Amino acid sequence: MATMKPDPEQTFVQLVVNHQPALRAFVLSLLPGSPEVDDVIQETNAEIWVKRGDFRIGTNFKSWMFSVAKFKVMSVWRDHQRQKVWAVPEETLAMLVERIEAGALADTDSRHEALRICLDRLRAEDRMLILNRYIADQNLDRLARESGRKKDSLKVSLHRIRAVLKACMNRRIQPGQEFA
Repeated sequence: MATMKPDPEQTFVQLVVNHQPALRAFVLSLLPGSPEVDDVIQETNAEIWVKRGDFRIGTNFKSWMFSVAKFKVMSVWRDHQRQKVWAVPEETLAMLVERIEAGALADTDSRHEALRICLDRLRAEDRMLILNRYIADQNLDRLARESGRKKDSLKVSLHRIRAVLKACMNRRIQPGQEFA
């Protein structure tokens, strides 16, 4: 009795469907609070459908899908920079993508999701301060120079923002897993 070979297109569709939550989490982590998130997800899905012939079943679908999404997100960032909506250097954004992508390739847990949600809830300027300090590894002296603020003022702001994030995360994660 001959076994039926799985239909590659059906397998591809199943991979797309199964990885939608990961795609959404990835795009949200790169565009926190942005109204373009759904558009980027839709554009990513459209492009991976067009490029489905380039994907080889059995290879890392999530990584391939994230690389497509990364370019869509970077396009949004470039548009924002041209419009002066964000004043974040492209190198910082590229580093952010690399770090998030590296973390997103591992299975995300409730803490990552809680952090993403809590970052989304911060004011834009507080979120950018946190991202520049901890994701882009900018030291306080550089942040103070670039923002025109005093170093001590930034320390106080960062402490306050970290306290807000910690409280938010403690409300969001499972009881007994308090965020340190």
